Amino acid sequence: MSDRVGCAAGTTFVNQTIESPSTCLISTRAFAKINLTLDVLGRRPDGYHALRSLVIGVDLSDRVACRAAAGGIRLICDDPSLPTDENLVVRAARALADDCGVDSAVEIILQKTVPRGAGLGGGSSDAAASLRVCNELWNLGLDRDALARIGAKVGSDVPLFCYLPSAIITGRGEVVTPAPMLWHGFVVLVFTGEFVSTPEVFAAWRPSDCAGSLENPNVDIAASSTSRDISEMLFNRLEPAVFRVCPSVAEAHDTLSQLGMGPVRVSGAGSVLFMLFDEIESARVAAARIEKRLIGAEVSVVRAPVEEAPIVCEEN
Repeated sequence: MSDRVGCAAGTTFVNQTIESPSTCLISTRAFAKINLTLDVLGRRPDGYHALRSLVIGVDLSDRVACRAAAGGIRLICDDPSLPTDENLVVRAARALADDCGVDSAVEIILQKTVPRGAGLGGGSSDAAASLRVCNELWNLGLDRDALARIGAKVGSDVPLFCYLPSAIITGRGEVVTPAPMLWHGFVVLVFTGEFVSTPEVFAAWRPSDCAGSLENPNVDIAASSTSRDISEMLFNRLEPAVFRVCPSVAEAHDTLSQLGMGPVRVSGAGSVLFMLFDEIESARVAAARIEKRLIGAEVSVVRAPVEEAPIVCEEN
């Protein structure tokens, strides 16, 4: 079990591989998210699905940094499995430069902690962080609304990460309304180790998965102060599709549900399961029980909701 409370996933930045002549590295943390609710309202004429979701940031993060460079956009990433030229952080930086008419020469360093295909929005959060650090590097002075508008061109989930700690998203995910939460507590994240493809999940979704949907409780959740009250209102209409695409996630969900520690939910269209707690000790006890039951699964305790991380300038 890893306890990430207070240090954003325990990330350590490795800068000895950087060979840029610049003396200032502008960096920030790109926090993950979980979906407390997720409604699928049907397929839109443009082929996307209409969504409505209450989302909060959690204290698990990648690290995104940039510095001035020559010769276009260069990405350094510690995960060799990720693409470089079409990575979302590169696309975000390019979109920002194009929108503002500036030279896009920059070196971006991405250190990954948030797993792919987990439903935690890691790639989209990285893209939003790329917009923020490049905005600072190039002295553009854009506010979060402007950055969110540009981010929507890169990916549907990118604007969300300009409005942490909590928000309601609609449209295909790009329409964001801040939704302050009364509750602050801890989330147990259970990583099943599976990569779940978002397009495959939406392809597997059926309108019948939303049959019998109740009135949307987003406002009541935002106004609730205890994890017990909130947990009873959580739902994810993509869960049945996730279970069809990846049965092992369904098996893990059933196992956790049998432990009797409260409702268990899938985040987004991914493979991570989560539970909410008010106190850190209760969350740690639950995490220890889960590790014993799901041998081999990684379990983390993180704070939530978390605000957008500050931007810092690191002098070498």
